[in-house]
Amino acid sequence: MTNQYDAVAAGEDPIAAQLMSQAQAIARLRKDLDDLAHQSTDTFVGLVERIEDIESGAESATPSSTGWCWRNLGPRAGEELWDQLTDWVDWIRSRYPLARKVPACWADHPEILEELTALWLAWQAAYQDRNASLTAAADWHDRWLPGLLYRLEHGPFALDCGNEHRPRPATAYAASTDAQKEVSCSTTTR
Repeated sequence: MTNQYDAVAAGEDPIAAQLMSQAQAIARLRKDLDDLAHQSTDTFVGLVERIEDIESGAESATPSSTGWCWRNLGPRAGEELWDQLTDWVDWIRSRYPLARKVPACWADHPEILEELTALWLAWQAAYQDRNASLTAAADWHDRWLPGLLYRLEHGPFALDCGNEHRPRPATAYAASTDAQKEVSCSTTTR
């Protein structure tokens, strides 16, 4: 016994063959629409999840200006900043070939302490801020790091410490009535 599809395929009824062809086309279109609906739903769910992640990140880590002013820090905040900065400077000196340019005595030079604090804050903004631009890390490598390295080798910030600390002459700094006034402030957005 032959079924109706075989009869249509054999050309027995042209109208039935045309209806069958249209039914198959409709079935393919229905399948394509179902696939598109699933893809659209998946895309929509993905977008909702991303928006929720952004919103929850904005609530938990609202960008705010955090000033790091050595002069104005209390003892506990200064100690915390010092620990974080020295860990980072140790890391960066071992990560990049900077040991000759950023000598071990960097902390004995207040202007270098400020420079490294600013560089560290720029690094944090580039690498740890979830809202950082995609080029922030490249900018850090192209602008901020080379800028510091240049200043360490040229002009008034140039160091000549090599393997041993060589303090700058006292005349290099202006007289201060408050020892804490010797340092300036650095600010970043976190």
